Amino acid sequence: MGTARDAVLDYAAGTLRLLPGQAAVTSAVLQGPPAALLERIPQLVRGFAGERTDGGALFRAAAGLLGETVAPGPAARADDGRGCALVQSLPALSRESAGGAMASRAERLTEAADRLHWELAERGDLPEGSAAGRLAARYALCYAGAAFLWLWRAGGESCPEWTYEAVDAVLAALKDPARVPDVPAALALLPA
Repeated sequence: MGTARDAVLDYAAGTLRLLPGQAAVTSAVLQGPPAALLERIPQLVRGFAGERTDGGALFRAAAGLLGETVAPGPAARADDGRGCALVQSLPALSRESAGGAMASRAERLTEAADRLHWELAERGDLPEGSAAGRLAARYALCYAGAAFLWLWRAGGESCPEWTYEAVDAVLAALKDPARVPDVPAALALLPA
């Protein structure tokens, strides 16, 4: 595995093999433009509140296990309409990591994602310009943080030290979102 950024992108690719209905939202999160993600605000907010996710597939992707072949049909569409399963898994990951070495980080990341979703829910308009870029960057950071938590969970307490450093970098960036103007800047903050 190369950099932490590579780990996020590799994990995203593994997730899409198992959850092809997440292709559109994953592309919107990691590649933009911001409007592609932010036009999904209702799905993202409802999905996060309802914790609509597939923990089994997310774990298998982190563990590098091959998933079952997805049959064609509604589940194989590029957009399953349920929001971002990876970010929506944060509350469950936080609960499951209680007592572990990553517990505090998982809790803080979940709180940051919760605040972001509340902020998105309260917006009456679709943000544009720099505001849109910053919101999309924060969402990408939550996505990256969730990917690192799944990689840590799959590796257990023996997971490489870089996963802790990567989550710390995500948390630091989420504390000061003004320094993260867009998704490329958010991904660039991930440790090498």
